[in-house]
Amino acid sequence: MSEPVERLSIGEFSKLTWLSPKALRLYERRGLLRPDLVDEYTGYRYYLPAQADAAQLIALLRRAGMPLARIGAVLAATGEDRAALLDEYRAETVRAHQRAVALLDDLASTRGGNRPAGDGCTTGVRSREVAAQAFLSRTVRTTAADLPAHIERSAAALVDRAGANFDRSSHLVVVYHGEVSWESDGPIDVRVPVVNVSLADGVEHAGSEFFVEVPFGEVQFPTILRSFDAVRDAASQGAHCPVGPPREIYLDGDPFRCQVAQRFEGTTPWMDETSGDP
Repeated sequence: MSEPVERLSIGEFSKLTWLSPKALRLYERRGLLRPDLVDEYTGYRYYLPAQADAAQLIALLRRAGMPLARIGAVLAATGEDRAALLDEYRAETVRAHQRAVALLDDLASTRGGNRPAGDGCTTGVRSREVAAQAFLSRTVRTTAADLPAHIERSAAALVDRAGANFDRSSHLVVVYHGEVSWESDGPIDVRVPVVNVSLADGVEHAGSEFFVEVPFGEVQFPTILRSFDAVRDAASQGAHCPVGPPREIYLDGDPFRCQVAQRFEGTTPWMDETSGDP
C-alpha cells in the first residue's frame, strides 16, 4: 500500500515560498508553476513541497527583472543550458544599467548647466574616403527600448553564419532605414563584414562619408541623436548631398565605442582622412 502524497494548500505553499496566492495563480496561468492537484469540486489548489525550489527561482528571477516569458525558458532548461541563459540575461542587465547610468550622467550635466541642451559632438565631425565592403545582413524592426538586444543577437548570428569568411579587419555596421524611437521601429540593417564577395548578401560601394566619434555617455537613445544630427547637417551643407541612410559603426565589437556616419556626394575642402578603416 502506497503512502499518501503530502500536498500543501495554496496558503501553506504561499507561506513556504514567500509568494502570494495572487502571484501563484499568475504563474499558473502563464504555465510556469502549475499546482500538483486542483480539486474538481472546490477548485482548491494543492502543491508538492518539492515545487518550492521552482517557485523560489521564479521569485528571484522576477526580482531581477526577468520577463515571465524568459523565466519559462530558464525553468525548462537544465545544467549548462540554464547557466547560459542566466549568463546572457546577466550580461544584458549589466549593459542596460550602464546605458541608464550614462544617460543619467549626461542629463545631469546638460540640465545642470554644464553644457547647453543640444550641444553635443557637432564640432567633432570629420570626413573620410571609405573602401568598398562586402557584408552579411539581417533586417530588424525594433523600437529604441529593444534596439541594443536586437543588434547584439543579430550580430552574433551573422558572425556565426560568416564563419571563416568574417572580416576581422572591419567593423559591425547598423544602417537606419527608418526612425527608431520609443514608438517607431525602423527598420534597421545589421551588417557584419565578410571577405568573400561571392558569399556576401551585399556590397557597400566605396565613397565619402562624414563621421563623428560618439562620446561614451551618448551611446544610447536619445542622446546619440545629436551625433546623427551633426553628420546629417554636415552632409547637407554647401555642395554636399547626403547619400543613403545614416549608420552606426561599432569599433572592435565594443557597444560603447561607436561612430555615427553619413555617406555624401560632393567635394569638401576639409576632407581629412583617406583610410577605409574607421
